[in-house]
Amino acid sequence: MDRPLKSGSSVGILGGGLAGLALASLLAERGHPVTIYERDRAGGKLRREVVGGLNFDTGPSLFTFPGVWQAYLGRLGEADPLGLQPLPGGLGIHHTPFGPLPLPVPPGHPLYAAWEKYRAKVQPLAPYIVSLLTTPPRLTDLTFLRASRALFNVIGPHLTAESWIRAQKLPPALVHAIGTHALNAGLSPADAPALYALIPALVGVDVSRPAGGLGTLLDALLGFASARGVEVREGVAATRISGSTLTLNGGETARHDVLVSAIDPYRLAKLRGLNAASPPSKRTVSGVAIYAALPEPVPLPATSIIPPSHFQTFRAAIRAGALPPDTLALVHADGRKLAVLLTAPATACPLGLEHPWVRAQVKRVERTLGVPGLLASADDVLALTPEHYAAGGHPGGAIYGAALPVWRGGPLHPQPYRLTPHLWQVGTGIHPGGGIPAILGGALMVDRLLGRQGR
Repeated sequence: MDRPLKSGSSVGILGGGLAGLALASLLAERGHPVTIYERDRAGGKLRREVVGGLNFDTGPSLFTFPGVWQAYLGRLGEADPLGLQPLPGGLGIHHTPFGPLPLPVPPGHPLYAAWEKYRAKVQPLAPYIVSLLTTPPRLTDLTFLRASRALFNVIGPHLTAESWIRAQKLPPALVHAIGTHALNAGLSPADAPALYALIPALVGVDVSRPAGGLGTLLDALLGFASARGVEVREGVAATRISGSTLTLNGGETARHDVLVSAIDPYRLAKLRGLNAASPPSKRTVSGVAIYAALPEPVPLPATSIIPPSHFQTFRAAIRAGALPPDTLALVHADGRKLAVLLTAPATACPLGLEHPWVRAQVKRVERTLGVPGLLASADDVLALTPEHYAAGGHPGGAIYGAALPVWRGGPLHPQPYRLTPHLWQVGTGIHPGGGIPAILGGALMVDRLLGRQGR
């Protein structure tokens, strides 16, 4: 049984990304003194970069399942400062090998009836999705049991996204478009949990961005933390963990009643001096993020998705640590700002703009979207490569950490949030899956487990 964190107990959080910041405010709201140790700058993958005089927000590009954000605000007693605005086109145009397909599929489209059949199959889970994303997976929790029962009623005997999709007997273009969303877990459809095949129907048109860009989410979390007295120490890295004592760069030591790691589990294991701290051989994907300032607005949808032509070929390449012949590309266009996100294996590859594979994938994107030479016309370009993500402590730059077995994926995972009585974990490396809902949901789970009163 988890014991509640005693009133006034001090908490040290390793990592000032979104997960660490989100949890810090929740714990500080309970009256705990909280210190965040961040070896770089707060925000993790979400940061602001200036390219060609334009501000770009890196990291998460879409805001989905806003109910999780509302649950987070509710626990803090805060009003919503983001001003979320619907993103035109929902999940975007999916350029499948069988033709382009918008998701959600609009009325009047030839595949609308098939989309509605798929959506109707998934809808019984919709009332429970926020509970799944925010409730600790405990068999003694009735909320969790109801939500998990709803999930199992929808997915049936299918463990993987690929298996579930195949069983629905949908048209090929819709199969391919839905399968693309398995990569929200950083895995191919054959390796991702079945839940990720349901996401397009669960999200629907409810895709948004804050009015001031996703960077305002970071501003909000920093503001919540500051208002509650959280100390954020940037440029301060832990070099060793012993019990609940941290050794920091420069030789300083800091002791807390409880430590919470919001860093990659592999990096945490090394700090603890564990013999098993070898990089995981099976990893989620990495990526090449290209941010371009264009001379004039580009006539593209807000979101375009170019999936791999063959998921099996893509999967085999990623598993082998090789560059796939064609990869998943996400394209976000906003006036003169263009972001092209290419999926790559987590091998810390130095995939700069002049790398032949990157150039070939960019040409494929431009050819598919009918805008040849678009990137070459940019006033300025910035590329973040797997090397960049590896520098953040993720083995090989794996954005979602190790590739876990399918039965440990999604919100049903039996994860070790508590490693020892004084050491806990939070973040997407622990709660598999990507995006803001997984980050905030994981923080809500750990806050609840630390604060539970002997239940």
